[in-house]
Amino acid sequence: MAREALGKGLETLFAVRPGMENEEEEVVITASIDRVYPDEDQHRKTFHDETLKELADSIRVHGVLQPLLVRKFGAGYQIIAGERRYRAAKMAGLTELPVIVKDFDEKKAREAALIENLQREDLNPMDEAMGYDALMRKFNLTQEQAAKQIGKSRAAVANAVRLLNLPASAQGLLRQGIITAGHARALLSLKDEGVIQDMLIRIVDQEMTVRQVEEMVREMLEGGKTPRKPAKTGSRDEMLRAQLKKTAEKASVSLGRRVTIRPGDKGRGKITLEYDSGQDLEGLLTALCGADFSLDL
Repeated sequence: MAREALGKGLETLFAVRPGMENEEEEVVITASIDRVYPDEDQHRKTFHDETLKELADSIRVHGVLQPLLVRKFGAGYQIIAGERRYRAAKMAGLTELPVIVKDFDEKKAREAALIENLQREDLNPMDEAMGYDALMRKFNLTQEQAAKQIGKSRAAVANAVRLLNLPASAQGLLRQGIITAGHARALLSLKDEGVIQDMLIRIVDQEMTVRQVEEMVREMLEGGKTPRKPAKTGSRDEMLRAQLKKTAEKASVSLGRRVTIRPGDKGRGKITLEYDSGQDLEGLLTALCGADFSLDL
C-alpha cells in the first residue's frame, strides 16, 4: 500500500498557497471558552497541575498570548493545538479565548494535533511514545518516515516506542516522573514482569541512578544474583518508618503513582496518593470507590 506523504510538519499543513494569501490569511477571533472543546482522542494525557497553575497565574496577568488552533465542531470549536493553554485559561477563570479557525477535516486535524504535540519539548515520555505509535499507525508510516516528519532521529523514535512494551506499573511511574526514561529503557531487557516489579521497588527505595540500574540488569542477565538490600537497624520507630516507606514504594509501583504513608499516634496515619490531572483523579477515585463513581465538579 502506498504511504500518503505527510509533508514536512506543521509548516506544510498550514502553508499559504501562492496567489491565495488573502484567502488563506490567518485571522484571530475571540471565542467563548464554553464553545471550545478539547479533542478527547488526542494522545497527550498528562498535564501537571503545578505547571498548569503557573501558566494560569501568568494568563491572569497577561492573558493568552498565543491563540489556540481550532476547527469548527458542531456549534463550537475543537482544539487542534493548545489544550494546555485552554486548561490553564479555565483555571484562571477566563470566559473567552483567542483562536485561529482552520478548515480542517478530521484526518488533517488529527495529523496536525499529533505533530504539534510531538514537537513539544516538555512532552511526557509515555505520551511521546504513544504519539509516535499513533502517528505511524494512523498514517501507515515506518519509524524512519515518522522521525523525518517530526524532525527527530530514527533511533529517538525507536527508543521512545519501545517504552510501550513496559508493564503498566513501570509506565505509570514514568508518566508520574518517579523514574526516568533512562531507568525504563534499562528495564526493557528484563522479560519477567515480576522481576521488573522488584527492580522498580529497588530503584525507588534506593534512589538508584540509571547507570546503577544498567549495571544491575547486566549482572542479572549474565546469571548473577540480584544483590540483597542491606539490613535496616535502629529503634522500633525507625524500623516502622522504614517498613512504611517500603510499603509506600510497593504501592507506588502497583498504582503507577507516588504514594506516601505518614504514621501518626495510636496506630493512625495518613496516606497520600498523587494525581496529575482531573482525568487521572477520576480514574483513581473510580478504582477506589467503584465503577459507579463519577466526579461532579
